[in-house]
Amino acid sequence: MMAILREYYRPATVAEAVSLLAEGGGRLAPLAGGAALVGQLETRSAPEIQGVVDLRELGLDGIDADLETVRLGATATLTDVMEHEIAGRMAGGILSRAARGEGPVNLRNAATVGGVVAGAAPDSEFYAALLALDARVVTVNGQGESTQLLAEMGEVEGLITVVILPRREPGSGLARIAVTPSDRPIVAAIAVVGEDGADRVALCGVDDRPVFYGGALDPPGDFKASGKYRLEMAEVVTRRALAEAMR
Repeated sequence: MMAILREYYRPATVAEAVSLLAEGGGRLAPLAGGAALVGQLETRSAPEIQGVVDLRELGLDGIDADLETVRLGATATLTDVMEHEIAGRMAGGILSRAARGEGPVNLRNAATVGGVVAGAAPDSEFYAALLALDARVVTVNGQGESTQLLAEMGEVEGLITVVILPRREPGSGLARIAVTPSDRPIVAAIAVVGEDGADRVALCGVDDRPVFYGGALDPPGDFKASGKYRLEMAEVVTRRALAEAMR
């Protein structure tokens, strides 16, 4: 990757990283696991990126839990989440199950929580699981730190530092339709049902990013499936995920 970069920075503090990214004016990208970025650089699909700000020295890879919340550091990998004794098991292990849908183990060893949130891939089951679990995202920019519900986020402004989840133990369910069991989904649903019976269902594969079930959907078609098929299957996987969550 270094051969196709003009600039490389490895800051020691979050403030320094934020300053570099702000001064970069779009030519610098944050680098954590590189699961998506490296491919973009190698294929020249992101020609505007001339350099990276390496986040490895910032100490953002921790996962912490108290009685009320679980805090996922932005550079914690999906494997870190799966293996954590609390994060990996919360809500019936839904984060671990969703992480498996992101790709094989070598990808999960590189892909980070912050990278998944920033990328907001349309078919990301892990992003959908964070939505269903009512995640909040902490970002830092030149104006300071802010916390926002993932459901209300658009394009990320600033540097993601942590994703915060309420520490609840609701029932959960995951249903997916894919070409093969090991493929990323065509459509998938993540359901979380609380003790009060309230449910939250997040879908992926039906919009330009994972979304909550219940809104108007007009999914585009592609080589995997037509928009009509995706819309019909969204209803199917929603019913299946809810049925599992309510067991």
